[in-house]
Amino acid sequence: MNENPLISIIVPVYKVEDYLSRCVDSLLDQTYDNLEIILVDDGSPDSCGAICDAYAARDRRVRVIHKKNGGLSSARNAGIDVARGDYLGFVDSDDWVDVHTYEWLLTMALEENVKLVCAGRYDYNSGTGEKTIGLCPPKREVISGGELAKRIFLWDNVDSAAWDKLYHRSLFRELRYPLGVVSEDLPVTYRAGLEAGRVGMLDRPVYYYFHREGSITTAAVSERSFQPSSNTRQVLEYVRRENPELLDYATAFHISHLGYICTVTELAGKEAMQRFRTQYDQKRRELRSFLPFILRSPLIKKKDRLTWITISFGCYGFLRKLYHMGR
Repeated sequence: MNENPLISIIVPVYKVEDYLSRCVDSLLDQTYDNLEIILVDDGSPDSCGAICDAYAARDRRVRVIHKKNGGLSSARNAGIDVARGDYLGFVDSDDWVDVHTYEWLLTMALEENVKLVCAGRYDYNSGTGEKTIGLCPPKREVISGGELAKRIFLWDNVDSAAWDKLYHRSLFRELRYPLGVVSEDLPVTYRAGLEAGRVGMLDRPVYYYFHREGSITTAAVSERSFQPSSNTRQVLEYVRRENPELLDYATAFHISHLGYICTVTELAGKEAMQRFRTQYDQKRRELRSFLPFILRSPLIKKKDRLTWITISFGCYGFLRKLYHMGR
């Protein structure tokens, strides 16, 4: 076994000139240094391309790809295609990592002989500077790929995010991120876990997830907001076909995304409801089709069960108003 394997870290870069240096510096400062850092300039219109080139000129571990804008998935896939490493890591260019991140992840991968290691992250608020521990495995352990899928589907101290993890490159022999969608990791990470068979869970945060205004995850309701539930529909269909033992978990996963976007749209106000009425009604009707599951499944939390039921019957907003009037 190679005790000093090369790790390829893939960083999609687009309109992050104010944050890029912090990200790349955190990678160059890693305590494990057998790295190649692949900066994928996804047609960024600002100075990001020049910043990438400057880093490549400074450090031989940095490689740069300049490509036409194609979105996050396209950039990640471009990096995967050229990566030389035995292992792959992903970092978003407005985030950064702990100085020990890849030492810790690789050590567990080698010690436990696993092809995927999942760790935790800090949530960092750009407005307040507050750092809190986000999703993080509660203990160090090795679990099955099926168990990882269950935990991802239930948001149980781990999720599908690409970046607080280390992957053996063989997991991406055929797997790629879907193009033209947001939450592109939803249909990918659980499949990597199933392919890996055994998965290491590292009980420490290694990644700083930077919450900033204007990012995809903080944007107001838009057409893109409805995409995650379409992705989880694909997950459900795949699981039904290939991994039926996980069907209830994938169903709960899909229901949670349907319920979430319906709730967010309702709370966004009258204008959002009017603008996205067609999409909202479609998701609400789909949610209603799962009513028998919502009513009986122990995988649906009690507080969510009531919300999903009232939304599916179109009375969530009315009942919410009554509740607040009575307080």
